Amino acid sequence: MAVTSLILQVINVKLHESVLLILLSTSLSVLPDIDLRLEVKHRRYTHNIVVAIPISILIGLLTSHLSLSFWIGFVAGLLGFICHIAGDVLTYSSFPPLWPIVKSEVSLKLFKSNDKLVNSLFMFIGILLFLVLIVKLTS
Repeated sequence: MAVTSLILQVINVKLHESVLLILLSTSLSVLPDIDLRLEVKHRRYTHNIVVAIPISILIGLLTSHLSLSFWIGFVAGLLGFICHIAGDVLTYSSFPPLWPIVKSEVSLKLFKSNDKLVNSLFMFIGILLFLVLIVKLTS
């Protein structure tokens, strides 16, 4: 939510498209963790750009089928994936975000992924930036 709100502060997007992009990308940002449900190795096959692009295309096709813009769905899916992956890079667990192209695993080891304080702080910042964007676009 924070990253998407910041990006939309810089580019010229209408209010309803901005809100839709932020809500969709935030909702879709949990998609990489489908590996937990599928019981495959966590952060191996679903936490990379190679999966993000075709899934984002499918989301774009779905949104265009629902009479929304293909680009709204595609960008929301891609931003959701990329933000999730970027957030996971900040944690202790190494993984290959460019797999299978680059198999090197990365981790900045700044905090645990289940750190409630850090996660709450990111959520607070995201909501704050979202509200700032709405105020900016409505004034």
